[in-house]
Amino acid sequence: MKKKLVVAGAILTVLAIGIGYLYFRYYFTYEQKNIVQRKIETFTGQNLTVTIFGFDGRIIKRWENVKKITSGVGERNFTYTYFFTSDNRYVQIPNSVWYIAEEE
Repeated sequence: MKKKLVVAGAILTVLAIGIGYLYFRYYFTYEQKNIVQRKIETFTGQNLTVTIFGFDGRIIKRWENVKKITSGVGERNFTYTYFFTSDNRYVQIPNSVWYIAEEE
């Protein structure tokens, strides 16, 4: 009896995941998908250190505990990279500046 319950639970879980995937894939608009993905990214944010370097290699500025960095890698071609610091300040960096984002 216990084995049947485990198998039934596994089948129901796989079925629920499949239905959720199909619903998310075909019945969400682009905006709804974007909102859900942003919420997931915010919840599972990283812990990054962003370091800005001068052309001579010296460190100009460093921010710690940055959760997410956004840049023009996606569909829209931004000419800058931006993020929010741990104290919720907005920082914008032009793409011409050298920077490194490392996971702590």
